[in-house]
Amino acid sequence: MPSPSRDKLIAVARHLILERGFSAMSVNDVCLAAGVTKGSFFHHFDSKETLGEVVLEEFWQGVQDRQENAAYRSAGTPVARLLGYIDHAIDTYQNPDLRSGCLLAVYVSELRETHPGLYHKCIPHFLSWKSDVVSLLQDAVAQLSIKDQLEAEGWAEFYISTLEGALMLAKALNDPQVITRVLTLYRNQLASLLSSGNP
Repeated sequence: MPSPSRDKLIAVARHLILERGFSAMSVNDVCLAAGVTKGSFFHHFDSKETLGEVVLEEFWQGVQDRQENAAYRSAGTPVARLLGYIDHAIDTYQNPDLRSGCLLAVYVSELRETHPGLYHKCIPHFLSWKSDVVSLLQDAVAQLSIKDQLEAEGWAEFYISTLEGALMLAKALNDPQVITRVLTLYRNQLASLLSSGNP
């Protein structure tokens, strides 16, 4: 049965992690912001680390759900699906709740030494993300004359690092349009390369 207090704790923890980092967030902080007692916290989670894991998994499930229902999946050609994937990301990060940061990046940059368990739970998600982008790229270039020139793995890594960097820069500059500008540049560069490979 859904629990409003559990859901509130997860939502508050996600916000605090993106705002401060996991290490700087305490159980007291979460309880205070959620308006619940420590007893309620420990009824749902046996530790801060357990909460952090649940927050991470719910974050990743949200990513998967958005991708599953995205319009680009029904695009008529592999190139249209690839470019639609990037357009979907540009649209997604118009949402202030989503452009506040990426939990994968926060955990990986912060927790390798202090919370290795949480750190290692991020790696399969990054690999899955990269694999999805590689597949889109490979499908898009399969019939093009540039198929031996466009290295899908590198372009997938380029995309992920572009998006993660844009999220950080947008936060640092308090300018959410950084994300749109940077992803649009990536898209345009890729679209130009793909168009040059048409038979």
